[in-house]
Amino acid sequence: MIVRILQRGFNFSQDGPGNRLVYHLQGCNMRCPWCSNPESMARDGCIVADGDAADALCPFGAVHDGMPDAAKCRACAMPCLEHHSRHLRQSCTEEDVRDVLREVERSRALFFDGGGVTFTGGEATMQFDALELLLTALHNAGIHTAIETNGSHPRLPELFDRIDYLILDCKHYDDETHRRTIGAGCRQTLENLRLAAKMRSQLLVRIPLIGGFNDSARDAAAFADVLSVLYGCDQCVEVLRYHEYGKDKWKQCGMTYAMHDAFVSDDTYRQFCDTLRRRGLRLTHT
Repeated sequence: MIVRILQRGFNFSQDGPGNRLVYHLQGCNMRCPWCSNPESMARDGCIVADGDAADALCPFGAVHDGMPDAAKCRACAMPCLEHHSRHLRQSCTEEDVRDVLREVERSRALFFDGGGVTFTGGEATMQFDALELLLTALHNAGIHTAIETNGSHPRLPELFDRIDYLILDCKHYDDETHRRTIGAGCRQTLENLRLAAKMRSQLLVRIPLIGGFNDSARDAAAFADVLSVLYGCDQCVEVLRYHEYGKDKWKQCGMTYAMHDAFVSDDTYRQFCDTLRRRGLRLTHT
C-alpha cells in the first residue's frame, strides 16, 4: 500500500514524549486560513516554488513571476517536474508502507526518553487505510505511537487501541463558525473528543488561539464547557497562540494568505488560560 508523505524528521517532545520520528502525511479535509503547512492541503500534493523558478518551466503558463498558479496546477499532470528544477518540486512523495516500516525499524535506537513515531499532517487520517496499517504494525512491534489529528474522521476511535499518545486539535466549539471559516464542521471532532476522554487514559487537546476567531472571553467559557468531559481525567489542554510561521509558504504554493490582525495579546492569552484553569482544566506546554 502507498502512503503520501509530505516530510519527515526527528523532533523532541512537541509531537509526543521523547525523541520522535515524525511523519507529515499529505492531504487535509480542512482549510484553516492560518495553516503553517498549506502545501499539505491537497490530497495528491501540489507544486511548490522557491521564487526563482523560471516562468518557462511550465509549458501551460501556470508559473508567473516564479510562483505557481495553484488552480491550474491542480488540473495538470505537472510535466514541469521532468525538468528536475531545484526551484520547483512536488510537495510529497509516494512511498510503500513496508519501506516506511523498515525506516522506522532502522531508527529504533534514536527513540530515547520514551520516544517513538508520530503521524501528523496535513491530516493523517485522510490516508486512513495506510495509517491503520502503520499504527498496527508499529504497535505490534512495541514501538510507541502518536498521532496529531483534527479529530474529524468518523473512524478515528477504531485506532485508539493502537495510539499510545493522542493529540487532538479543537479549533472551535460552534459547528457553523467552524464550517464558515475552515470549510468543514466540528461536530465529528467534538464527538471523537468525547469518546477519547471516555475511552482513553491519555489525551492532549490543543486549541489554536486565533485573534477574532476564538479568543474572546465568551469563547473561553464555551471551550471550558466543551472540554468539561476532561474533568477528573489524566488529560491536558494546550493553548497555542497564532503565528505567521507558514505565511511565505502560501505564496510558494500559489495560494493567498488571508489572515490579518490575528495575533493574540499576552493579556488575552493569559485571561483565556485562566478561564480554563478556573473551570478545572489542566493546562500544559510542550
